[in-house]
Amino acid sequence: MRISNDNLAAISASGIKVPCYDRKDIRAGIAHIGMGHFHRSHFLGYLDELLDRGLYDKGVFEVDIIPSDKAFIDGLRAQDYMYSVLTLSPEGQETLRIIGAIAGYANYSEEPEKVLSVLSSPDISLITLTITEKGYKYLDDASSLDWNDNDIIHDLGNDMPSTAVGCISKVLDMRYKASLPVTVMSCDNIPENGRVLRNCVLQFCERKYPEIVEWVASSIAFPCTMVDRITPGTSPADMSHLMEAYGLEDKCPVHSESFRQWVIEDRFCTSIPDFSKAGALIAEDVKPYELMKIRLLNGSHSALSYPSYMMGHTMVHEALEDPIVRTFIRDCYMDDVSRTLPSVPGIDIDEYENELISRFSNQYIADTVLRLASDGSKKIANAILRPLEETISENRRADSIILALALWEYYFIALDGNGNHMPIDDPRKEDLMKASSDSIGFLRIAGLSEEALASGYLKASMERYLSDLRSNGVRGVLEKHISGKRR
Repeated sequence: MRISNDNLAAISASGIKVPCYDRKDIRAGIAHIGMGHFHRSHFLGYLDELLDRGLYDKGVFEVDIIPSDKAFIDGLRAQDYMYSVLTLSPEGQETLRIIGAIAGYANYSEEPEKVLSVLSSPDISLITLTITEKGYKYLDDASSLDWNDNDIIHDLGNDMPSTAVGCISKVLDMRYKASLPVTVMSCDNIPENGRVLRNCVLQFCERKYPEIVEWVASSIAFPCTMVDRITPGTSPADMSHLMEAYGLEDKCPVHSESFRQWVIEDRFCTSIPDFSKAGALIAEDVKPYELMKIRLLNGSHSALSYPSYMMGHTMVHEALEDPIVRTFIRDCYMDDVSRTLPSVPGIDIDEYENELISRFSNQYIADTVLRLASDGSKKIANAILRPLEETISENRRADSIILALALWEYYFIALDGNGNHMPIDDPRKEDLMKASSDSIGFLRIAGLSEEALASGYLKASMERYLSDLRSNGVRGVLEKHISGKRR
């Protein structure tokens, strides 16, 4: 069976959950920038549930800023903008659902006028984004847009911007002239994502649209969010499984874990869907949840990826079957990191850590170690360096956190059995490679504060771990570290 509006009854008769609402009349009340796998497994799933229960009656107009995969988009259009989400629990339970919340699509690089028209439309009350951390063109250490970025330079000098920040700023200029405020919500996995987005837009507008800065600052809401659902890229095997197990032909499926979490700051300037009725948490302060997730989930992902790959593991669940990896992450690394967390309302941190290990061990989610290892300089800055800085400033030990950083540095040094370097996908690869024999220089490039870099304890620990890694290898160092923690 091919997914389409005309085939929904037949798909439903086969036992697959399909939209209960009339898709033919759906129109957009939300616009989203960045239609990746995560967005389709997370945000659109929540919205689809609200639509199904009659708690909201509008869909999402999807926008991509960068050129899209033509085959993917053609497939999505042929399916009337529907696709399936197959969730897989750690116990192997599968749940398949057809998502129908997409009301339309346009690529900004191909149809800029159409995109701007939709984003500035009075029908749109909420604009959301998943553009990845790199898409913000933001320098955390300077709390500033990267004014030397070629795309930002282009956007300042041209009427048709090429970045998400430039596009949103132009749209807000258009909405200012029409007195149309809108809530703009980042769903990206970065700390204080709403604050970062607001800073980016305000800074850009100060240079390009100065007359709207006061209006943006006072009338536009940029709520922070915390989002969580492990969603690997879809493989040909995933698509074949849908056909073999369910008789479903889907050119654009998503496979994800069954777990999901979404915390949204209670800060809106327009009417938006009540996502709490689909399971999201609306909170006055998102930061405690955000710190918990970024430091424990994302930090642990990075901390396990480099040693796992160097020890021969390619899949995440296989790495967690290795008792050395599992023990280092659960009993050593998470223990150090959890000491840096504030109280998180409604969350038992020990139970949360156990659930993370269960999620990482989910053999039905074909997540790769190299996916976790990619863009390390972007991920590690917030997930690992910040808790290390806090620990050092309080004169407490953080041996497992430091070892995780030493393993990351060693990943740039180590050679495989054929004498080749490890595969590195990182925007700062060249700079980090050059500094990989100087731990302090390496961590300076990564973004560790000068105060932390001045720590004699940090310097001595990094040097000791790197020396041990060269002499005894990754497994030997981890075994020694675990043994020391148990004493």
